[in-house]
Amino acid sequence: MILRGKVRSTTYNDDGSIIESVVLIHDDGVYGIDIPKNVWHRLESLEPGSVIFECKEGPFVPHEVEGILELKSEKRAF
Repeated sequence: MILRGKVRSTTYNDDGSIIESVVLIHDDGVYGIDIPKNVWHRLESLEPGSVIFECKEGPFVPHEVEGILELKSEKRAF
């Protein structure tokens, strides 16, 4: 759930292909998404000072290197 700013949420299949990409924008009323359990995802701040609230069932369990999905590098223009 976005509290302030602008954040992109992207979900991925196990092969790294994109399932969905959504831009959450507080000022436009696009506030939140639901990411199902065991779905790869990434959150990307698109605006300085962006703030999100994340809630999940159960305790936080950090991943080892083997538990991180490696994506092909993306070319970005900043």
